Amino acid sequence: MEKKKLGIIGVAGTGARFATGQAVKIRTLRKWFADRYGEDQILFANIDSAKKHPFSVLGNIRRALSQCQNVLFMPGQNIEIFAPVTAVMNKIYKCHIQYIVTGGDLAEVLRKKHSLIKHIASFDGTHVQSKKLRDELRELGISKAEYLPNCRDYVPAVDFDHWKDEPVRVCTYSRVTKDKGILDAIEIVKKANVLAGKDLFNLEIYGKMYDSFKPELDEALEKSGKIARYMGARESSQTVDTLRSCFAILFPTYFACECFAGTALDAFSARIPIIANDWLYNSEVIEDHRNGFIYPFRDNDRAAEILYELYTDKNLYKNIQIGCEESMSRFSTDVVMGQFNALLK
Repeated sequence: MEKKKLGIIGVAGTGARFATGQAVKIRTLRKWFADRYGEDQILFANIDSAKKHPFSVLGNIRRALSQCQNVLFMPGQNIEIFAPVTAVMNKIYKCHIQYIVTGGDLAEVLRKKHSLIKHIASFDGTHVQSKKLRDELRELGISKAEYLPNCRDYVPAVDFDHWKDEPVRVCTYSRVTKDKGILDAIEIVKKANVLAGKDLFNLEIYGKMYDSFKPELDEALEKSGKIARYMGARESSQTVDTLRSCFAILFPTYFACECFAGTALDAFSARIPIIANDWLYNSEVIEDHRNGFIYPFRDNDRAAEILYELYTDKNLYKNIQIGCEESMSRFSTDVVMGQFNALLK
């Protein structure tokens, strides 16, 4: 039987549970490679619900390795299970495996679980979203670690007059958890309104709500004086249209596994400024005063100053939009995956 060009091992589904950066990236790459090689040349091996259906998941992995020339290994979580299983099974099938990593904690995981290093090192490539993380992995023995930035399909810019209406809509667009900085975002908007001398800005919170955080957020929203509200989750296909009418994205994250956050790409796609906490790898992607802003770690006062300054300085805002356009072009799926595609056999 002639082998297919590409298999993808990962998690997929519909609804808010599959609106994570990992799921969005899998959908983006599946579409890009299907458009390039044809649907019949792409095999997707779903590893969702591995605990409930372990034999079905093992069968899906075996099918990808046995029926494809190349495999994109994109497990997201549970790497300590899926990496050994995939590496050991591939001793039989000898497929070319490229590990596409989402998130920034792989080096930390490998320091704790040294036995995983030999399995990951056996893959043909390990591709991470940060140059610093790439260097850390090479030091740990993953010699074929490479930098592969996150990407989004290019969308043309659309002009909006963000100054025509008040209150001005500002948003967060991420999972709705405490460590994504949602409470900090509320404080930033409050402080920016103090600078403005009125309730100039309102905050719209988009994303999947985590039940453990909901009571604390509900209390904060009640105390906010109606300047902030939760808007629910959106499908990835709605992202750009949702964000285009917002003035800016606040990204006060201090999430432990943050890497090349898709929120930055969302801002570039919508051509609106992102105001981001100086956390982990954010400054590798968000260039201060060029395609967005980086403020000192959890300095909500400085973030509020930036937000207000953007409103009072239209030239600054326009310059950031130009930087977003350049970044959207540089991190487009066609550019990033066009270079990666040369690695496939």
